[in-house]
Amino acid sequence: MTENNRDKTRVKYSTHVLAKAKGREATEGMIRDIALDSIYLNIVPAFAIGEEVSLEISLLGKESQLCIKVSANVIRKDHDGIALRFVTSLEWWPIFTFFPLHSIENNTIPAGFRYYTGQA
Repeated sequence: MTENNRDKTRVKYSTHVLAKAKGREATEGMIRDIALDSIYLNIVPAFAIGEEVSLEISLLGKESQLCIKVSANVIRKDHDGIALRFVTSLEWWPIFTFFPLHSIENNTIPAGFRYYTGQA
């Protein structure tokens, strides 16, 4: 699908994501861009087309962290990563359009950062 054929607005957004499919270890990656119904991840493309993947998107503020958990299905993969379509429209979409992300440089994880896993 070309950029001109998309019916939803996409925004470039670079932040950390944790992707996990049933029965597999979680894999860390970075978001390249995101839309109301889909997302592209720069990640080792170890997931199969059609596979459902649970995502934990971590947004870092200056003094806080927001974790968005969402499910998506792999719709395309290439040498840089995978494109996924959300199972349901991303209800947190305004966060990505209204709030700029603090700089994430060189794909590094900031000191003190940890993915939220729901466990203490």
